Amino acid sequence: MKIGLHALTISEERKLAGKLAGAMYLTASLCVTAMLALPGIETDHWPVVVAVSGAAALWALVCFTVIPWQRVHPLVSHLSTFMGFPATAAVVAATGGAGSPAVFYLLFIVVYCAYFYRPKEAWPYLFGCVIVHALPLAYDGGAMGEGLLAELLIIGPTYLILGGLILSGKRLLVDLRDEAREASLCDPLTGLANRRALMDSLYARVGGERASDATGLLLLDLDDFKDANTMYGHPVGDHVLRDTADALRRAARETDVVARLGGDEFAIVAHGITQTGMRALSARVLGAIRDAGRKLELPEFHLRASVGWALYPTDADAVDDLIAAADLSMRGAKVTGKDRSVSPLDWLPEPSPS
Repeated sequence: MKIGLHALTISEERKLAGKLAGAMYLTASLCVTAMLALPGIETDHWPVVVAVSGAAALWALVCFTVIPWQRVHPLVSHLSTFMGFPATAAVVAATGGAGSPAVFYLLFIVVYCAYFYRPKEAWPYLFGCVIVHALPLAYDGGAMGEGLLAELLIIGPTYLILGGLILSGKRLLVDLRDEAREASLCDPLTGLANRRALMDSLYARVGGERASDATGLLLLDLDDFKDANTMYGHPVGDHVLRDTADALRRAARETDVVARLGGDEFAIVAHGITQTGMRALSARVLGAIRDAGRKLELPEFHLRASVGWALYPTDADAVDDLIAAADLSMRGAKVTGKDRSVSPLDWLPEPSPS
């Protein structure tokens, strides 16, 4: 089973979970100490209360200053949460058992687990809170025990319903966040990645130190695309763009990022590829687009494309330089005949004889 917090890839949320755990332990420590001064709270086990309170304060300090929550193993978070059960049970037993108000510190665990853990991880904690709340029944009978039994009929379902509501709300927030991010990285017409997603991919991939970190960028511009809009209208033009996107998906590898940059401009980012591989990719792209054009069956319009590509680190040593090299190559394909693929080496003029 994969153990961890919701959205483990978001370091800010993991940091928030750790700091909130510290805040909860610190709050519990201060409130337990203050509770001993309240009227009606008596205990013969004050060393236990002081020990638990001190341990909670110490753990809070560790949470705030020692643990790197963004990188720590998720089991540390689970250990921190689980420690709340024996700590609460000990304070409850030492400050009145069935009548101790300290039992309601279990609400901290309910809220924390329901918000930060996945449902399959949170539900055992929620049922654990009900069990710990009921523990005084085992050693504190009589009228107090009867009162606790009645209390459990209310608080038990409350723990579970509250936890379920928070779990559902968090799941909805996560889904909405994921949908918003996907929408921000997706071209609505073709379903391809958009320019922002392409740039994110380039910055994530360009700059590795291993030989396998070579990254190719292929830029593509449809030849005479405005003719499709002029002769057949924009709905047909949109159909052409969607068919082009499908053709690029078929030509690209599964690991490649295929994007629409805007208008009739497209791109493919290919990671871990050689010059030979880029030439093969560009040939597949040109062939797939020609095939898509034949299937369109639009008289007097032939779907073709000019392709330019460049390879990091052979042709460029930074993202901006890689884009510039691929763009120059694509322009070279345009001015030297269209419906072809050009690399920086193909497009650069031969040096004139001295």
